[in-house]
Order: sequence, then C-alpha cells, then structure tokens
Amino acid sequence: MSTPHKRLYAAKKAANLDDETLHDCLEASIGRRSAKGLTMIECNKALGYMEAKGHGVKAQGSTQISGPFGGKAVALWLSAWNLGIIQDKTDKALLSWVKRQTKIEHINWVDGEDGSKVIDALKGWIKRDAGVDWSTDKKLPSVYNRPEFKVFCAQVALLKQRDVIPAHHKFGLITHSIVGKGDVQQLNGQDWIKLMNALGAKVRACLVREAH
Repeated sequence: MSTPHKRLYAAKKAANLDDETLHDCLEASIGRRSAKGLTMIECNKALGYMEAKGHGVKAQGSTQISGPFGGKAVALWLSAWNLGIIQDKTDKALLSWVKRQTKIEHINWVDGEDGSKVIDALKGWIKRDAGVDWSTDKKLPSVYNRPEFKVFCAQVALLKQRDVIPAHHKFGLITHSIVGKGDVQQLNGQDWIKLMNALGAKVRACLVREAH
C-alpha cells in the first residue's frame, strides 16, 4: 500500500500545488506545516481538507480526473455502465466507489499498488457480472485484444441471450449497422465509443424491462 507521504505528494502533483500551499493545507488540517512523520490518519485529514478547498477539482463542482490511473478507471467505469452493471456513470459516482475501495478521497491521488488495486477491482467486477474476458492472446490480431472489443463481445452475448440481436448475426453485420464498417479491424477509437454506447443503451433497456 502507498505510504502517507506518497499519497500526499501524489495529490500535490495532481492538484499542481506549490510547497507553500501544501504546507498551508497541512497546518489547517493537522496543525503543523511539516509532513515529517505523517500518519495515514493525518494524511487522510489533509487530503480531505485539500478536496474541500477545491484543490484538484474544477469549478462548479465538476470533477477533474487525471493521474496515471484516472483514464483507465473512467474507461472501465463507462464499460460497466454500458454493460448494465452500474446505474450512475458520472465521475462523482466513480470517485465514491474509489473512496470505498481505497479510503482515498480522489483517484488522482492513488498511485502504485493502490492504483493497480482500483483497476484490478473494476476489471474483476466487470468480469464477474458481465463475463468479460480480459485475457490477451498475442497470436491474434491486436484488435481482438482491445478492451473495447472485449466489452463489445460481452454486450453482443448479453443481447443475443435476450433475442435483441438475432443469434445468427455476425460481428461485421452488427458493427456495420451502427458505425458503417463491417470489419472490426477498421474501427477507430470514436467508432468503438459509438458502438459501445449504442449497444449499451440496448443493454440497459433490457435490464430495465427485466426489473419490472
């Protein structure tokens, strides 16, 4: 697990704070300006104070997710949304989930082992609930190892099970009907986003009907 110092200075870097501002935050939250001998409890108090003051958070309350694990976590969170696993796709919901998992206020402040745990936990959850196979096979074309393709496969399987997509429809027919391309190897990043979002709407509609 990350040390208190690593967490504090990861937060400092993510929020782009200078040393003086960091020391001010420490003094206001734990009563001293130095991080020497910082405990985990003190670190969490300091991080909470920094969050409350808006350091690392955009104006008007919107979150600003960055850092070495932020992008991956957001992509996985949206994948969970498009597989019907979560009900709230917002960054705020993701941050709440991360806090429950790591006790850290913001994903921008996780690093090393904590960050890996967040990503592994999200992948494990999606695998258990939606059957996504994250394994890779270097013998296959690279597209078949893309996370987007793996999520797409799980979406198609779920929709075929519910007869929303006919069982005999091949991947090419499905992709062509949504993005106008019948070869998955031709899809670019925006194509994958459009594809997963379109299928995600169908998945969520199915689950809502089943819930009622």
